[in-house]
Amino acid sequence: MVKLDMEKVATSGVECGMAKPERIAALQVALFVACGGGMLGHFAAEQPADFYIDGRVCRLPYGKREIQQAVNVLAILAAKAGLDPHHMPAMPTFHNAGMF
Repeated sequence: MVKLDMEKVATSGVECGMAKPERIAALQVALFVACGGGMLGHFAAEQPADFYIDGRVCRLPYGKREIQQAVNVLAILAAKAGLDPHHMPAMPTFHNAGMF
């Protein structure tokens, strides 16, 4: 896993336009899928600043460190976009076609 420098993420996210409220929804969906969907995915996408992975969670599509890093990126970019990372807007609804 590549460890990201979160200060660079914050500055590059603003420069490339990812720290805009309309672009955050795409990151929320990506994080939902990375967590394997379900309640854990919604928690990561809609409350990234409060997110944790409970010890009872068994199989995840990605490692816990990778997921936590992605959650941190979402929280930083949401804060830069002027959103509250503790209470994000609802993730866009979509039909997952039973893939989870």
